[in-house]
Order: sequence, then structure tokens, then C-alpha cells
Amino acid sequence: MSAAADEVGVLVHELVPLLGMLWALVPEVGGSPMTGTMSHHKATGSPAPWNADAALLLYTISEEARRLEASLRRDVAGHVGDRRGGSDVNTVAALKAIMNLAYGVPEQDARRAARIIGRWVRSARQVIGEEERAVPLPAAPGATPPPCPYCTTFSLRVVLRDGRLWCINDGCKDGRGQRPHGRMTRSDLNGDGMIEWDDGRITYRRDWA
Repeated sequence: MSAAADEVGVLVHELVPLLGMLWALVPEVGGSPMTGTMSHHKATGSPAPWNADAALLLYTISEEARRLEASLRRDVAGHVGDRRGGSDVNTVAALKAIMNLAYGVPEQDARRAARIIGRWVRSARQVIGEEERAVPLPAAPGATPPPCPYCTTFSLRVVLRDGRLWCINDGCKDGRGQRPHGRMTRSDLNGDGMIEWDDGRITYRRDWA
């Protein structure tokens, strides 16, 4: 058994109900993806206002899920298979196929799939309001946000509610060779704001917190 493949399954089961909530924010969508009755049509009566963020995310997940399924199927079966149609039923079918295919690829590839699906889950939670959006690090008025200490770009993002932060630069790596993650906190010595990174690094900046 693969721990990463197990995580893929957990994330897919978490994502599917969130997709239902996103579909509810786009008035053109009706029916149930779980029963195979999804269809696109203009809503009648008084539809909910169009939610552009939900629509964009649904499109992103739809396309990326099909590409991820094809990539995993190529690795497992030697071919990408037929491309699925664009319906929401097919999006859910692609996600279910990804769950199964994850058990047939190396652990590192399953972990990559889990990271991708985890990103969809976080984005969905942000759009429906279940999770706070990440924003650039706070800076003094008129000043630029502090750069990432690993790649020196202005790519740090933080969830202000709990201080979790990370670098969104795809090429950025910490001392462990992984995407930098950390947490904003305060020094026990003088109360100054600082960031404790997951690789053990600590950086200080008075206007970070």
C-alpha cells in the first residue's frame, strides 16, 4: 500500500463535496454529478449571482484533472487513454480514476498528485469561504513586502488568521529541497516578529507581525 496514494483518495473524497458547493455558485450548472445528471443550462427563476472565482476554479480543476489522469494512466498502462468529455460527471469520473491510478505509480508521483489535488481543495475552500485566502506578507506603508529568503522574490504568502506562510515560486526550495513553508510568530526574547521555517531556519523582520 502507498501512503501517498491513500492521501490522494482522502483528498478526492474531500474535494467532490466541495465541487458540489462550487457548482451551486455557478447558475448555469444543474443536476447531480454523483448520479450522472449534470447538465449546463441557464437557470430559471432567480438564480444566484454568477461567481467568477468559482467558475474559473471549476474550469481549472476540470482541465487539470483530465491532464493528471492522462499522465498517471500513461505511467501505469503505457497510454493516456481517450480524453474524457467536458461534463462535470466526467470530471468526477476522472477524479475517481486518479484515486485508483495513484496506487500504480511510484510514491513520488503519487505525492505529486496529492499536492495537486490538495491545492484544488484549498482553493475550493477559499472560494466558498471555508478557508481564509493567503495574501502577501504585511509591510510598512509605502514599503514592499519582504522577499522570500530562499529565492529573494516577493512570492511569500500568508494566512493571517494562523500565520501559516509559504513561497508560491514553483522553483523555490528550502534547505530540505522542498517548497518553503513556515509560520509567523514573535520572539520570546523581545516580541519582534519572526518566521520559523520548517527546515529550521528563522528569519526576523520587525514589520512582519
